[in-house]
Amino acid sequence: MSGVDILLVADPRFSGGSSTALITDAEAFVNLGMTVGLMLVTSSFFTDPTDGANPKVLALLDQPGVTPIKSESAITAKTAFFHHPLPFYHGLPEQARVSADQVVLVVHHPPFRGDGSMEYNPVQTQTTIARQFGHRPLWSPVSGAIRSQLRSFAPFIRLTNADWVNAFDVGGWTPSRTIFQDNLATVGRHGRPDPLKWPDRATDIDASLNLGDGWQTRIMGCPNDLISGQDSPSADWEVLGFNAEPVDHFLNTLDLFSYFYSDLWFEAFGRTVTEAMLMERPCVLDTRLRDTFGDLAQYCTPDEVAAVANRLRENPTETRNRATRVKAQIVTRYGTQAIADRLLALGTDHGTVSRNGATFATPMQTIRKGIGLMRRRRAGIER
Repeated sequence: MSGVDILLVADPRFSGGSSTALITDAEAFVNLGMTVGLMLVTSSFFTDPTDGANPKVLALLDQPGVTPIKSESAITAKTAFFHHPLPFYHGLPEQARVSADQVVLVVHHPPFRGDGSMEYNPVQTQTTIARQFGHRPLWSPVSGAIRSQLRSFAPFIRLTNADWVNAFDVGGWTPSRTIFQDNLATVGRHGRPDPLKWPDRATDIDASLNLGDGWQTRIMGCPNDLISGQDSPSADWEVLGFNAEPVDHFLNTLDLFSYFYSDLWFEAFGRTVTEAMLMERPCVLDTRLRDTFGDLAQYCTPDEVAAVANRLRENPTETRNRATRVKAQIVTRYGTQAIADRLLALGTDHGTVSRNGATFATPMQTIRKGIGLMRRRRAGIER
């Protein structure tokens, strides 16, 4: 039976923030002198044959300090992290005998969608992990917004007392261009090209990114059908493919980051927003992100973005100084330098089954939504 300090179990086909968080955690553990085992699984959550493995996740297997762990093996670890609940809810062929002091499921995705329907059942998810890997995990959300949803399933799942937030290697985020120094300012956003990451209405897309005279728009990562029509609001945008530029280089070209999304989407954390803050870019955000970022950003509706943006531009010195202060707070909250202390605290965290605090659904509502999910799955309906 081989042994490591940290075991990471994940499906490598995620392309967005959850994979980036996995990579950052792995690199931070290695930099702390820990041995890391990486077990890659193949969940039926991904049904499109074109969904290939994220090359950056695969690259971890070649890093010193990271050991590939095959399924059907026996492995010991001080702490085992299972990343993202959806692969385990949908089922996977891999299994292993895991012996660990603590097993944690890092919850990058909420169980309920933006419309209130249930997308996965945490109780069934932990049953799968227990059956195939031998442990019922502690559930560790990446944000307070997900925590409030998970409380709906207490006492049947046990949550860590602290969130396992996304971590960032903050040393690589250094802006080289001062915002609002040119006659033409640039507004933009970046992220994976998922339609749910965009507002449902073309008028809201237009209002959030077309800010009028003195502004240009630059985006990286956009669904093809959003920009295919001649009347698309993106007709005058500079549109780059997903990850066409290094994220920090892209953000360095912006003066303002504007992010709004579908009514059906529940933003679990907002890694792209945090990246913009690390690059000292002021952020104008969907009001639903207030619980995550608090006073670190501006919040409004899409049709108010232009007014908010122009107020920020009219006071460039104040806006720059505030962006610098915001970055300092982000570094403290999410920098990889805090992972050692977070891991130490996790080692003595026995979890909680309390429903005290904000809760997304009552027990009866949770049961009804769970029955609805079961019926949809039996009928082969995703939504």
